[in-house]
Amino acid sequence: MSPLACHAPRHRARRPYAAQAVRATTPMPACLLVSAAFAVAYGVANRLTSARSDIGRGVFDWERAIPFVDWTIVPYLSICAFFAASFFVGSGRDALGRHVTRLLLALGLSLVCYAAFPLRFTFERPTTSGALGALFALLSAVDLPYNRAPSLHISVLVILWVRFAPLWGGLRRVALGAWFGLIALSVLTTYQHHVIDLPAGAAVGLLCVALTRRSSPQRAVVAMAAAWRRKTDNARISY
Repeated sequence: MSPLACHAPRHRARRPYAAQAVRATTPMPACLLVSAAFAVAYGVANRLTSARSDIGRGVFDWERAIPFVDWTIVPYLSICAFFAASFFVGSGRDALGRHVTRLLLALGLSLVCYAAFPLRFTFERPTTSGALGALFALLSAVDLPYNRAPSLHISVLVILWVRFAPLWGGLRRVALGAWFGLIALSVLTTYQHHVIDLPAGAAVGLLCVALTRRSSPQRAVVAMAAAWRRKTDNARISY
């Protein structure tokens, strides 16, 4: 028997533990790093746009009929919880890697659009009080009425749906879809975005998902490579 045959089982026995260790520590760093990237990049873009003089409006007159609904700040901000949880659901490092890539790609594409087509939200938000008022005050402290189209809120919402929807079926998926629909509507009723920002955000989110899907040729190459590795490993052990 060759020495390779003796060492192969021991080497294989260690792989699962190493893989488990990596999977156990990957989501948290990913969550922290992506969250920091969003907070810093989005905030800097907002400040830079606020200093420009060529800011457009991009609003229809009929949008003034859209009501301000104060309680929709709750679903609006709930996307933060889904955002954080999205790094800890699902299985597999590849899926998490694609999720991170989609989020960062959406951020990058949005920042390019904000720089190329600066827009400002034009309606005056009514004064709110109590707990809801505190939430709006928190939102105003970290956000400015810029970074409009595409709506990064909507882009991220599309990516989160792709992340969460396969995990739930039946009534739970229906409930998730209803809540996500409420989140999408809330970007208008909290007076954060104008109408054109929503389809632009959805387009960016769908594009990020499409660009990061594994195509059939890619899956074929991966499968062939895995088969080749198994064949060579078996040949070494037999030798």
